[in-house]
Amino acid sequence: MLFYKGSINKNRYLRIIAYILIFSGFNFLDSLQAQEKILDSQKGAKDLNFPTRNCEAYLNASGESYNKGDYENFKKYNDSALMVAKDFNLPKLQIKALINLGIYYNITDTYKQSLSLYHEALSICKTLPENKNIRISILVNMANVYNKIDAHDKAIKAAEEVLELSETNNTSDLNIVGAYNVLSICHSNLGDQEKSLEYLFKMKLLGEKISHYGVILTALDNIANTYYKQSKYDQVIETEMEALEYLEKHSLPERPTSLLNLGMAYVKKEQGSKAIPYLNRAKEIANSQKDLELEKACYLHLARAYELLGDYKQSFEAQELYSEMNETLLEEKSSAAKLDVKHDAEHEKQMVESQLETLEITDGKKTQVLIGSGVIFLLLGGMLFIYIRKKKDLEKDKEHYKESNKLLSNENKMLKTKMKELAVEKHQRQKTRAQYKNSSLTKEDRDGYMNLILDFMEKEKPFLDFDINQAEMAAKLSMSTHHLSEVLNLCFDQNFYQFINLYRVNEAQKLMKNPNYNEYKILAIGYEAGFKSKTSFNRVFKNHTGLTPSAYRQDNTTITN
Repeated sequence: MLFYKGSINKNRYLRIIAYILIFSGFNFLDSLQAQEKILDSQKGAKDLNFPTRNCEAYLNASGESYNKGDYENFKKYNDSALMVAKDFNLPKLQIKALINLGIYYNITDTYKQSLSLYHEALSICKTLPENKNIRISILVNMANVYNKIDAHDKAIKAAEEVLELSETNNTSDLNIVGAYNVLSICHSNLGDQEKSLEYLFKMKLLGEKISHYGVILTALDNIANTYYKQSKYDQVIETEMEALEYLEKHSLPERPTSLLNLGMAYVKKEQGSKAIPYLNRAKEIANSQKDLELEKACYLHLARAYELLGDYKQSFEAQELYSEMNETLLEEKSSAAKLDVKHDAEHEKQMVESQLETLEITDGKKTQVLIGSGVIFLLLGGMLFIYIRKKKDLEKDKEHYKESNKLLSNENKMLKTKMKELAVEKHQRQKTRAQYKNSSLTKEDRDGYMNLILDFMEKEKPFLDFDINQAEMAAKLSMSTHHLSEVLNLCFDQNFYQFINLYRVNEAQKLMKNPNYNEYKILAIGYEAGFKSKTSFNRVFKNHTGLTPSAYRQDNTTITN
């Protein structure tokens, strides 16, 4: 390139000027600092390193914006850096800009765009010699996106590769921290809170070793959230108060996650007046940072806090906003997951094509016919297998929902009584099956647990909690998650969420027949019964009753004069 020989192509010089002019619309102070660095580099415009220095100036400016929480300028600086890096063929700097833009789209919950950028960065990475550390940086950030779209298996695989590569490469401590963080979130979401805490304390220890405030505070926030999932609400408050003291001591800005965790804990302790200020402040910060996932969580818990105070108007408004944001995020997660599946399919296709090219073909036409026939046979066989399996699953679901409908339609008995009768009937049908023989519980233990669960469901109504999970309920019952799962399966032929949703549908039916709820909208009924969103309420209710909530209400509403 002529540029590297000491002279500047006219078009490229004009483009460099255009890059600099992009800054004119940015925040003034950030722009001034960045311009100073770029002007310094322009003094050596004939220097062979000018494009690199120009690109690095944008990246440095983006880092300063990120540290201030100014994510819009963070994106703009990285857009400019990416343009320079592409134009002057600077692959390492191009990857840095792609990683930063991926971080921006992850923060703003645009997961599809974020994953697309990381896949592009990995493709460029393959062309570089000694690319292990670069690959580590990409994988750490990619794993965070996989976590957001609930692809925990891929997140764990990426994080474990990071730790494995770190053992033989002199990588940044922050990459190891990132891997610990990802693994802690994955194990927490998969129900293993102790494993999650193990990684979080490793992360906090490493943060203290390198004196990194952000790492320490992130670890504290996630430790608090794990305690929350274990129903240890006093420990949540204690941990986040430690985080707030740390922020004040080092003159750092408030963190929305810390405030959210405090609000959530106070809601669980039924102290709505203490929860609301924390949740509202967390919501304001999340909104300013365009963190839709965090803002959604604030509305979810604000709805419950206002309900505790008897402010049903504000509770309903918060529920509506939560539902809208949830729908948007679900669409984004689905879109990102589809993109990743498509990328994996393309990658596998390329590998197959590459392998086929290396085969020695002695009889081209004959081999093509055989391969074609084999592919068609495999496709037909695969389609038949999928069809048969899907048909069996549908028949099984049909029988399951038929049983649920029978349980819910018999209004002369309480659900608790009907569930006991179902358990007795199921035992008579299945007492000779191997799963009873191999059960880790005796018949007496199983019956004892069954009664404990049914009493708990009737008195405590845990199904009204939007985010109840199996580990949390098992802890409240002083049972292991394994025993809870076993009793639900063997006694009622239900998994945890099927069992919880059965009670939610039953609760919704009762509310729709109660004249005091005639003025409630269908969505409000769903929230009152414990459903998180309109979509899940409609789907689950229809699966169990054969009717949509609206149709059921129309048939069962009591008219009052």
